[in-house]
Amino acid sequence: MYPEQTTSPFQSLLRLVLLVIGFTFLSQVIGILMLFFYYKFTGQVFSLATLMQGSANEMRFLLLMSSLGSFVVPAYLMHTREGYGITYFKQEYTPQAKQFAYIFFAMLAFMPLMSLIGHWNESLQLPDNMRSVQLWMERSERESGDLIKGIIVETSFFGFLFNLVVLALIPAIGEELLFRGVLQNIVGRWISNPHVIIWIVAIVFSAIHLQFFGFIPRMLLGAFFGYLYVWSKNILLPIFGHFVNNAGATVMSFYYTRNGKSYEEINAFELQSWWIYVVGFIFTAIFVFLFYLSTQKGNHGERLEEN
Repeated sequence: MYPEQTTSPFQSLLRLVLLVIGFTFLSQVIGILMLFFYYKFTGQVFSLATLMQGSANEMRFLLLMSSLGSFVVPAYLMHTREGYGITYFKQEYTPQAKQFAYIFFAMLAFMPLMSLIGHWNESLQLPDNMRSVQLWMERSERESGDLIKGIIVETSFFGFLFNLVVLALIPAIGEELLFRGVLQNIVGRWISNPHVIIWIVAIVFSAIHLQFFGFIPRMLLGAFFGYLYVWSKNILLPIFGHFVNNAGATVMSFYYTRNGKSYEEINAFELQSWWIYVVGFIFTAIFVFLFYLSTQKGNHGERLEEN
């Protein structure tokens, strides 16, 4: 069942890519088939055009299936079928409550700067000789925005809870298991420098979302989650950080939608006073440094091996 020897990083990467492609396709087929039978059971006429204009819950269900197929299942299979000698989902040390608190407050403090960086990223324009690429990126961004708009503009409490699962919990688990747990390990078997590993995976993590006008802030988040994993040696901590980021956006969208704001108003950028960004950066650095210090001592106060 298992190979006798550890596979090469190229074999692992190829297996990962094939699993992601295969289960992404399979999960969508299964999701569409399940909706087909649901339509037949409820007496509705089924077509792909109708499905694409379906209810928010149907879109959430397809997004859930996509997350499971693209991230959770491939990561699980890599972890269980790669063979001996490879541990993808490290949990070498028990996380401390204060570490979760440091991550939470670091994410909170960085929100103003993240918004500013995102606004700057959105304003970037490619050279004229890359106009076709610019148009493709804008079209891709609009399509992603239309999908998210239909899901996140929600006023019911049930829809909000569904959004927390689909937009925050499952992506946090699946993407961290796949990118930080699996891909970071594979790249680390090629490259010894942990900083290079973290930033390579962060770039891939951001690019694979195909939302280029949010590429830079998403890359920074990916790098932050990568450092959380390397420092703590526990996959639960980057999962928590990822969840806090996604859940924060979901909660804010629900709050503003309940107060009558449109999707466009929710996403509109408002420039803050300069001191807000400075204070936010300072507190972010403080909480990240405190988290780092907390990972340098074991449960009995002994210094851990340097990463």
